[in-house]
Amino acid sequence: MSDRLGWLEEWCPECRAAPGARCRRWKWTRAGGSRAIPLPRLHWARGWRDRRCPTCKAFPGERCRTPSGREATKIHTSRLRPARTELGRSEVWEELARRGAAIAVVPFSGRAGTGGRTDTIRLSRLDGDELVDVERWTSRDELAYALEAPVWDRYGTFAGHPLIRGTVTWATSHRLVVISGQRGGEAFEEDV
Repeated sequence: MSDRLGWLEEWCPECRAAPGARCRRWKWTRAGGSRAIPLPRLHWARGWRDRRCPTCKAFPGERCRTPSGREATKIHTSRLRPARTELGRSEVWEELARRGAAIAVVPFSGRAGTGGRTDTIRLSRLDGDELVDVERWTSRDELAYALEAPVWDRYGTFAGHPLIRGTVTWATSHRLVVISGQRGGEAFEEDV
């Protein structure tokens, strides 16, 4: 399962980002110090706990084990990669095309202290100049997790943010993902 919101409950094994924080990379400054640059997406390694380990066969939620059955000191490398069932960006475009959708819209809201949530996801197709709903759902499947991933990648658990309400729009014609809405009373729009 690739529920990126659940990934935020863990430390990132790749960049050591704290629970609730966005993944980052370190950039060295001219003064000899370093500073953290937030990344646009969470590392796949962060979802290791939601995957079954191909090496030791540990179930989701369990720690990796050594051949003798003891708890391993490190997470197995094979568990830090996406599972076959987890959808990346390219697979999302393919799945949207398979379902006949031209646009996918994911409404979301969140703020510091209360976290975030997503609402009913709507897939639509163009019928002439009109948008016609193909599918609406709130259930949790891999496509739903992948469509709402930009929210958790961009805002984490909304720590330090004012009230944000917006939508993530996936447009298949240009393979473009846009987050737009209101952040603390100001409108915003950005490509992700």
